[in-house]
Amino acid sequence: MDGQSAMTLENRLAGRVARFADRREDWTVFGFETALDPRYARAQRRYLGASGSTDPADLRGSIPATAFTMSIQTMPAGNRIPVHCHETEEVFFILDGECLVRCWDGQASSDIRLGRWDLVCLPPFLQHEVFNTGAGDCQVQTLLAKPQPLRPQYADPELLKLQAALP
Repeated sequence: MDGQSAMTLENRLAGRVARFADRREDWTVFGFETALDPRYARAQRRYLGASGSTDPADLRGSIPATAFTMSIQTMPAGNRIPVHCHETEEVFFILDGECLVRCWDGQASSDIRLGRWDLVCLPPFLQHEVFNTGAGDCQVQTLLAKPQPLRPQYADPELLKLQAALP
């Protein structure tokens, strides 16, 4: 490979790398949820795309998504993600800590306990919530199977009202 081809490849790949050192925990992404219940507080580090919780154009330094989104959420002990669903698959991969994922089908529920390096892939439109059941922070890698997923569909009418008021 000549120097010209190598430089072109390096230039093409330069915008496709997201380093941990450049990511910052953003505690504002789920601010409207936290305003309703402080136990919903969690941070997000975006790596690929804007996730389903924000304006798809607001990448906050992440790589633009072409197939799926990927972020890492930090959920403090005792906190939770409220009941919601997405129009696409959602994957939770536990990097550290432990959590309980409760899935809902009407009135029926099923609990899935996850620990370090465990994964669950939830189908589209399945209502679910996530609880940090550990003593410390739970680090959750989250993937949504679309490059620009819609915002979550919440079960709580109060969250729906707050979400509707967002730009």
